[in-house]
Amino acid sequence: MNHYDKQILEARHEEERRRHTTLETGIYVEDELITFAQTTLPDTRIQLYLPKQFVTMPDQVRDMKYPSRNAPDFIVTSLDSTVNFGFNVFPVRLEEGGTGVMSSQFQEALRNVNPSIRINEGVDNMATDKGSEMSWFGFKGYALDGQIYNRMYIIRLAKTALHGIFNCPSRVRDQWEDIADQCFRSVEESWRGI
Repeated sequence: MNHYDKQILEARHEEERRRHTTLETGIYVEDELITFAQTTLPDTRIQLYLPKQFVTMPDQVRDMKYPSRNAPDFIVTSLDSTVNFGFNVFPVRLEEGGTGVMSSQFQEALRNVNPSIRINEGVDNMATDKGSEMSWFGFKGYALDGQIYNRMYIIRLAKTALHGIFNCPSRVRDQWEDIADQCFRSVEESWRGI
């Protein structure tokens, strides 16, 4: 293969990656195209886009990765179980601005459990694509897989609050953090059929 053929192939590859930058078109992570489907969380009316390639985390893996009794109720994971989305639905009705308050409470609880945790970023009281109030914060931690990047999301819904988590190895954070944001911004409650 000559130099020009290689340049043409690289240009085609870059063009392909530029066409896949949303949940609707799919997004490349490394050299794999991750595709997404709208998913309804079990026993809820809450829907969001999640990777089609992910599976529900088996209980035995969940018990190893999340030994705390405060583990998420529902977790989807990559096939190698290194990238995870987890969800808890809290039966509380938050007031306006309540996601920021709850986010601060979670941050304080994390610091109390592990004083070495450093919250390095976050946003309070932003809106999802459907207008629900959302707050999030990020931090690094350690797990069986080594150093991981974590994000916690709080989303105010009509009669409940959604607590979401996202984590991935720190080395792929740059590729996954925008995807996680897009997934959590896609949260909506479906009231069809009520």
